[in-house]
Amino acid sequence: MKGRLAESRRIMVAAAGGLILCCMTAAIAETDFPAGPPQGPYAFDAHPNVFIKMRDGIRLATDLYMPKGTAGERYPIVLVRTPYGNRFPSYSPISVFASHGYVVAVQDKRGKFRSEGVYRVNAGDAEDGFDTIEWLAKQKWSNGNVGMYGCSYLGDVQIFVAQTKPPALKALIPQASGSAAGSIQGMYRYFGQMIGGATEWAEGVGWFAEHGAKIWPKLPPDLEPKQYAALYAKYSQPPKAPVVDYHRAWRHLPMVDALRDQGFPDSDFDDMIEKPPTDPYWSQLPYMTDSYRSDVPALFVTSWYDFGVDVSLMELNWFAEYSSSQQARANQYALIGPGTHCSYEAEEGKEAVIGSRPMGDTRFDYWSTYLTWFDYWLKGSQSAKKSIDQWPKVRYYSMGENRWREADTWPPRAAKPVHWYLDGKGHANSGFGDGALSRNRPTAEGYGDSFTYDPDNPVPSLGGAMCCTGTADAVPGGQDQRPVEARDDVLVYSTEPLKSQFDLAGPVDVYLYVSSSAVDTDFTVKLIDVYPDGRAFNVLESILRARYRDGFDRDVPLQASKVYRIHIPVGQTANVFEPGHQIRIEVSSSNFPRFDRNLNVGGNNYRATHWVKAINKVFHSAKYPSEVVLTEYMH
Repeated sequence: MKGRLAESRRIMVAAAGGLILCCMTAAIAETDFPAGPPQGPYAFDAHPNVFIKMRDGIRLATDLYMPKGTAGERYPIVLVRTPYGNRFPSYSPISVFASHGYVVAVQDKRGKFRSEGVYRVNAGDAEDGFDTIEWLAKQKWSNGNVGMYGCSYLGDVQIFVAQTKPPALKALIPQASGSAAGSIQGMYRYFGQMIGGATEWAEGVGWFAEHGAKIWPKLPPDLEPKQYAALYAKYSQPPKAPVVDYHRAWRHLPMVDALRDQGFPDSDFDDMIEKPPTDPYWSQLPYMTDSYRSDVPALFVTSWYDFGVDVSLMELNWFAEYSSSQQARANQYALIGPGTHCSYEAEEGKEAVIGSRPMGDTRFDYWSTYLTWFDYWLKGSQSAKKSIDQWPKVRYYSMGENRWREADTWPPRAAKPVHWYLDGKGHANSGFGDGALSRNRPTAEGYGDSFTYDPDNPVPSLGGAMCCTGTADAVPGGQDQRPVEARDDVLVYSTEPLKSQFDLAGPVDVYLYVSSSAVDTDFTVKLIDVYPDGRAFNVLESILRARYRDGFDRDVPLQASKVYRIHIPVGQTANVFEPGHQIRIEVSSSNFPRFDRNLNVGGNNYRATHWVKAINKVFHSAKYPSEVVLTEYMH
């Protein structure tokens, strides 16, 4: 996405969908990348504990990092709003942006750390963001232009405030903002906690244990700044929470008491995991719905092993289609690396490894890209505009072939759906079974594959798009799945070794014909890239709670042994399956602790204290053609 990279070349490709722009970037010399975050010409100083009053009188603590320029000089502002504590002496964006002539404002969210008010996850993020932006724009040292920056929660708050359309908000860099979706497009994702009607369990337990507490020490904000700083330094920030036994918390029943059982303070954990998708609770919070509209240029940054990459790409396309002005609609961009949650710069390298999967040379000059973006939208730099005018709309890392690519849409225009069908003789259990994946639609009665799902012995998570778990016992990224595939409760379907490459770039959807002995159960899916030496790296994964098979606004029990067609949107990715590799699909009913265990008893899964085993079956025949739809980029 960097227009000044001389090594980038554009290739016009004739395709059925029309002409597309696809740029393959050649190897870039190591000297083209800064050794660390680039420092600009400005010295800067800190002005901590500035309390900005919101419309309801609540005051939010904000630290200002001010460039030391000439007297009377006015600067654009980069705003960071965070629930993680406003003490960032080594936070790279401060030094990068402030040294390049931006005022950096870092603000404690409502109810967190020094800010007044009561904390509730995402409450107030739209209105408080608007009020803060308007205050910043009116200061005598401000040029009136505000941008926002930050990852994860810090990215989500940008999406929330954008819908209020503050006049001074000129540009966003929302990184990993995949927790901002609510009911939009039927997703019902809410804080990234829900997926397929199940809960991101390890993430939820870890995040709320580490960051969810509502109780924080407070001092009167009207103290003299030096007195406030001296007293605040004596506080233990954050308060020391009990040491969590994560394995105990993951398996605790009822699940709603998983943190309370270990003495954790009050938080929104119960609401976040227990409220059903259509509960009125969610309408009080600023999550995206189908009525969402904004009007600001955005550079979306995400990665393929991030749990919310599909949401970030939805946001890209939504902003491009539904922003209020043509200027905003025409200025939506995305940058998608190969790594895990919020680890863009940390994981890049000449020989990067994501999890345990080799990724090649993943380097990209992120910081120069961010500076170019803000230099135009906040400073009006015409040289920055010339660079942006050369950017493709989407720059993404193509895993498997391990190189950066460019496209003018997502998915790329020349990408089209390709159907693969589950096959076998009825014994697809484990990697030693007879499960197959074929381009040929079944024409015979065929078979079905059965397995027993025991909630007391769930399939263990191994890599994937996990984050924020609080423990190294639940690691993200690409991992060899062969230990999981040795289990009898994992169905494995593989192609023959490919004779030519299969270039996946876009959504992956799985349609299964299934039955169960239980009133409710889960079905999980993994997409695997099998290397010639047998290593089987997870590419993408997801889940569907069967009660929501007809939509997340309906909770419908299963009838024993009745066959249902279910759709599992597995997500978005870019992965080239090279010749000699195999495309593999795993199907099971658990992926734990990433997702919570379905106890198979129906009702409120989070208050249940017992479970039953489920006999689950996947069919593949002329009548029940279970299939995988992969989006192939056609060269």
